[in-house]
Amino acid sequence: MNLKKIITASLVAVLSVTTVFSVGACQASAESPKKTVDFSYPDGAFDHEEMNASVVYSDNFFSKKDTKRNDSLALLSVGAADAVYNKDDIRDFLKTCGFTNKRDSVTDENSDNLSFNLGKKKIGKKTVVAVILQGTASTDEWKSNIRLGDSLVNLPTVHAGFNATEKEVHKKLNTFLKTNKLKKGSVAFWVTGHSRGAAVANIMAKRLSDTYGKSNVYAYTFASPKVVKVSTKTTKKYSNIFNYVNPDDVVTRIPTKDTKSLEDELDRAGILNEEKLKSGLNKIGLSLSVNLELGTYRRFGTDIEMSSEDHSTMAETFSDITGVDFDETSVAHNHCQSCYLSWLMG
Repeated sequence: MNLKKIITASLVAVLSVTTVFSVGACQASAESPKKTVDFSYPDGAFDHEEMNASVVYSDNFFSKKDTKRNDSLALLSVGAADAVYNKDDIRDFLKTCGFTNKRDSVTDENSDNLSFNLGKKKIGKKTVVAVILQGTASTDEWKSNIRLGDSLVNLPTVHAGFNATEKEVHKKLNTFLKTNKLKKGSVAFWVTGHSRGAAVANIMAKRLSDTYGKSNVYAYTFASPKVVKVSTKTTKKYSNIFNYVNPDDVVTRIPTKDTKSLEDELDRAGILNEEKLKSGLNKIGLSLSVNLELGTYRRFGTDIEMSSEDHSTMAETFSDITGVDFDETSVAHNHCQSCYLSWLMG
């Protein structure tokens, strides 16, 4: 082989090696490293005692433009939905994930109150806005939880208490978007909540999907009551919304015609401790019985129900996290934050 051929071959070899390393570097930089998020959360089933757990975060959770369920994002979401019950816990949670943090709340004369956290993070070409909604924090909020409508007849299609709360939160979200100069086409949303927060999150995710497109809304709810009186065909259009439901969780069955059984369960949980609340629940039961045109209440999106196999695994994880055996007869255990977190961790 002459000198010219040797030099040419050497250059080809060097260029080939350089190309391999360059491609590898591009692929590595495109991959978002996963990070462990260690967090605390107050669990309502144990007098708001602080529990500890870990979940995983990655920017890649928000990089796909599809409506397929992401189990890793679901686990991250339930962690955020649990942490938001304490302003310091959710602040640390969002900070670890790389999001900014703004704590806010809404309140009105009908007890349509709710605390929540907003945050933002630039991921690729878009800014992901986190909307983390807190569950019931006071007896007053139960007045909103059971307010289907403002009269016993012609009840609205969407649960009045949750809908009114969502509208007020949405105003605060719009202000947040304007303040940060975030517009349609450059923004995506991560929406989650537990219990009352889940119901409001469900309605909000539907609204955001209608406005910004389903591919730009990642919504995961946990222990959500039912929120809307429409057909299954309508609710299932929102294939980007996933609602995790424990069938033994009484809250996920509200509204229901079986109000006597419901009242007994809520009484045992210590939730209905005011006569006015019990009276309100009875009125809802009467209203549901006499209004045949009501149809069935549902949640927007797809319900993911806990199976018997999931239940067994959840119970083991629940014991590991809380230090207490899972009680299948306990209303509080079936609804609490640790139940849903343990289900997804399993």
